[in-house]
Amino acid sequence: MVSVKEVSYKNFGKCLSISNEAMEMYITVDIGPRIIKCNLQGRENLMYEDIERKHTHDVSSYYGEGKRWYIIGGHRLWLSPESMPETYYPDNSKVVYTITGDGASFMPPVQDRTGLQYTIEVKMHPTEAKVTVTHHICNAGKTAFKGAAWCLTVTAPGGVIMIPQPKEDTGLLGNRVLALWPYTDMTDPRAFFGRDYVSIRQDEKIDGNIKVGINNTQGKMAIINRGQALIKSYSPQHPDADYPDFGVSTETFANGSFLEAETLSPLKTVKRGEEIVHEERWQLVDGVNKPVFTNESLADTAKQLGW
Repeated sequence: MVSVKEVSYKNFGKCLSISNEAMEMYITVDIGPRIIKCNLQGRENLMYEDIERKHTHDVSSYYGEGKRWYIIGGHRLWLSPESMPETYYPDNSKVVYTITGDGASFMPPVQDRTGLQYTIEVKMHPTEAKVTVTHHICNAGKTAFKGAAWCLTVTAPGGVIMIPQPKEDTGLLGNRVLALWPYTDMTDPRAFFGRDYVSIRQDEKIDGNIKVGINNTQGKMAIINRGQALIKSYSPQHPDADYPDFGVSTETFANGSFLEAETLSPLKTVKRGEEIVHEERWQLVDGVNKPVFTNESLADTAKQLGW
């Protein structure tokens, strides 16, 4: 069955441990929240941990003197489209959590100035390595806003991300959208645009940034690292819904420290008291080999993932 208890983890302070016989997760409650640890039982953590707090932004000009945002690592919730400094709320306060039997919900304070109220709910399968992570962004302010839930999983160095390309037969019309950021070089050796998959790998020897988005009509992506795979699935609404960043619902980012797997909800105008809800379904798979950048290798890895 699912076990839920408080633990202290490294220099992240108090966390809530949620585990079953197959997997374990730690979620920070002194700061964040972040899903700072996620792995199969007895295996290495798949999440990035910024022990040194080296990834930070000074947001004191907007949020007040001395305020800084820290990536911390792991999985977090943001509002898209990204904006500096509004997006980078310094979430360094204690988080209120409520145990739900098979998991817990995590609610940080309402954000100053933006009026956003984030909540992350974690519900774990009683015996299998499966988790449902539900994200809520409520408008607790006075002014309506338009945005999307943006769910970023910041994973440990050395990983590879696989994203299936759309397969819909649209005849003479295009069936996929690639969003590329100004710093993205399409000849970057960390990227592979294959027949069936887009894949990005993290390389600690390359410091530059790369980011790619796609209209992921299959609604799934996988991060492969440390002999495990984390599959994130969601329910896309392509082509009917309006998505950020030219219409993409999946994004991936890499630099010299970590690899990100991101999903987005459709854009929505949210009035006071209303909310955006976006659900991800996580599954951990053991014994998955990191693919090399060939169509054949990616196809073999897809079989290991059960795709």
